[in-house]
Amino acid sequence: MNQKLKIGLLLENEHINSHVKELIEWASNQSEIEITHYLIANNTPSTQNSRIKKLSSLSFIKKYMNNYFKKLVMKYEEKRNLSNSRIHSNISRKYKITEFEIKEFKYDAVFSKNGKSLAFDKDSIEKLRGLKLDVLLRFNKRILRGEILNLNKFGILSLHLGDDMKYRGGPSGFWEVYNKEPNSGFIIQQLTENLDNGNLIFRGKISTEKTWLLNRSELNMRSYFYLKQNLKKLATNRELPNFLKNTPYTDKVYRNPTNYQLLKYILMRIQNKLSDSNFNNKNNRYQVGFQKSSWGDLEYRKSIFIENKEGTFNADPFVIEKENKNYCFVECFDYSEKKAKINVYELSEKESVFIGTALEESFHLSFPYIFEFNNDIYMVPESSKNRDIRLYKCQNFPLEWTLQEVLISDIDAADTMILRKDNRWWMLTNEDPLKLNNHNYQMNIYYSDNLLNGDWISHKNNPIIMDSNKARNAGLVFDEESIFRVSQAFGFYKKYGENFSLNKIEVLDSNNYSEKTFSTHTKFFDKNILGSHHLHSNKIFSAFDIWKKT
Repeated sequence: MNQKLKIGLLLENEHINSHVKELIEWASNQSEIEITHYLIANNTPSTQNSRIKKLSSLSFIKKYMNNYFKKLVMKYEEKRNLSNSRIHSNISRKYKITEFEIKEFKYDAVFSKNGKSLAFDKDSIEKLRGLKLDVLLRFNKRILRGEILNLNKFGILSLHLGDDMKYRGGPSGFWEVYNKEPNSGFIIQQLTENLDNGNLIFRGKISTEKTWLLNRSELNMRSYFYLKQNLKKLATNRELPNFLKNTPYTDKVYRNPTNYQLLKYILMRIQNKLSDSNFNNKNNRYQVGFQKSSWGDLEYRKSIFIENKEGTFNADPFVIEKENKNYCFVECFDYSEKKAKINVYELSEKESVFIGTALEESFHLSFPYIFEFNNDIYMVPESSKNRDIRLYKCQNFPLEWTLQEVLISDIDAADTMILRKDNRWWMLTNEDPLKLNNHNYQMNIYYSDNLLNGDWISHKNNPIIMDSNKARNAGLVFDEESIFRVSQAFGFYKKYGENFSLNKIEVLDSNNYSEKTFSTHTKFFDKNILGSHHLHSNKIFSAFDIWKKT
């Protein structure tokens, strides 16, 4: 049996936030992980003389006023957004590390002149070496220098909230909202002497939230989750993963916003609220279009559109041929029932004919992924509200279906697609491991030797994709020997289905997955089309959906 992974926490003081508290509680329930010590400096940087000089300076007054304005904005958002959030309501609460059975280790720090960085003195290094910790987790604000970086077997791991390729500096989560970025990033890295280019262990990108503190809170929650996952892997494997590639950074290091930028941010929030009401206007609906053509010859402007019935919209079309007839299965969302069912239409070159409802449950169903195997037709609709991935079998095409099997239970996943390749079944699904119904940023793969009664094994590289610009599934297209995964992108302010891409799957096996973007579609023939988030084809008919302002 492996020894436990011994962890130390580098802290600023005895006060910890809710994420560190949850990390400690989580570690106490892990058989292979143990947080044994927390590390706090005995001394503080000596900057008293320079501080006295700054008190009377104009720059100090400006900085004071800026910090005061920033705190007002943060206090407003904390009260307005965080306190009403079912997930982040206690995010600002502080706890004391002394409440937990973790030993204290105090060290003498050697600070830089400006007090922003520190090294451990030689005596502290030797004492710390005697603790035989495996890894340190950095939760203080200081830049670390010197021997401490390489003292432990796995070094020092640190979280950085920000896309390391676009946003370095701070404050965390602000500039992505200010600049209307569709996603916000975070990294987990092993610290090195190179301040901004540590050894990258994990990189994630999630949809940008509508406000600064919500965005920061979401980044914190997700990054701490993946820190735990990486610690579990480290405890099991006893080695760090292969480091990710660093990329050149060409932008500035971001600092606190000026008063002008804070004011502009407030005005932008008001504008975003107005556009949000427009986005959620039920008169702006999805609509399904189709054309008798292969996917490569599809032209949206020449397509036939299926008319939405009053109080509903259609989306997520999948097409299939049966006995020389072509059928389109769609999600039909009913505003009055606040859920969707699966309807089916028969397609011809110039029209569609409603056949009926193929599948309806007491919970929401969408994304009716449909396929054939051994002369039987199966469907895997999205059933995340029921916390499972279901396989239905058609008994009498196209309207009679029965539940064949629950493939995976107790899972929060959406937009699942299943294909057979190299005598194995592959499942591509958008899973939220925190079970908070956020399916926008993560794609996982499971595989099984058998479709029915099979064990679905999680791919060793899960999450395969951690990026809200391309993780979410939006259809699957087969073209001779090639397979294209259609993905949808989220615009700023969680604009669902702003555009889509076709990605050619180049490698799919139990060790690796890779895909290459073939095309991305961001512009549409009608100015009232706000987005498109789905494409499917059976080589005879191609179907898609659009989100249209009416």
